[in-house]
Amino acid sequence: MNMCYYGCGKEAKYYFKNGNGCCEKSPNSCEGKRKKDSENKKGRPFIGTPAWKIDGFKYKPWNKNKKNCYSKETLEKMSKSQIGKSSGIGSTIEKEKNRRKKISESMKKNPMSGGLRKGSGRGKKGWYKGYWCDSSWELAWVIYSLDHNIKFERNNTGFVYLYKGKKRKYYPDFISNKIYFEIKGRRKYEEMDDIDKEKISQFKKELKVLYSKDIDPYLKYVKNKYGENFISLYE
Repeated sequence: MNMCYYGCGKEAKYYFKNGNGCCEKSPNSCEGKRKKDSENKKGRPFIGTPAWKIDGFKYKPWNKNKKNCYSKETLEKMSKSQIGKSSGIGSTIEKEKNRRKKISESMKKNPMSGGLRKGSGRGKKGWYKGYWCDSSWELAWVIYSLDHNIKFERNNTGFVYLYKGKKRKYYPDFISNKIYFEIKGRRKYEEMDDIDKEKISQFKKELKVLYSKDIDPYLKYVKNKYGENFISLYE
């Protein structure tokens, strides 16, 4: 009696052109072949993985900790390749390590922090006469206020609010004459997401939220005086 080529221990009933016999008409139905295929797949790159990602890749079973999927040498190359390419990354490896260490320590000391993140918005950002602006809308508001001698300052105080049972902190953009100002990149209240609605509705001090129609007068003033490309005023 000829045994199945794939080692399942059963009799070979079907034979192929290469002479190998199998217990099943379709080899993929054989328990022995499925077991061998499973063993062979362990430690291989995932199907569809680009070739450039395989270089330096430390082969691993699919269910192993992902932290070990790259070799030490590859991780070091990846880290070096990003240095100096982004304003958020240290110019040297040592500076980058220190930057990450400070972020980690800050998060441990104050887990509720995270609302105030300079540069986290999507608009054109930069400094104008000592004031940081996260968008062109904020820049227009700052320019208008300075030109009209309106005293204000960037707000650095966080206010606790609850969202889905968890405590978070909300940082309005500016404060002027004890009034807090929030400059939103939305046309109206209904377009904000739930978390923005919650932080604003729970805010206990006087707050003015400036939407698209509210910021229009500031934009018109700045564009008329400094031109359409007023963001070039960033330092």
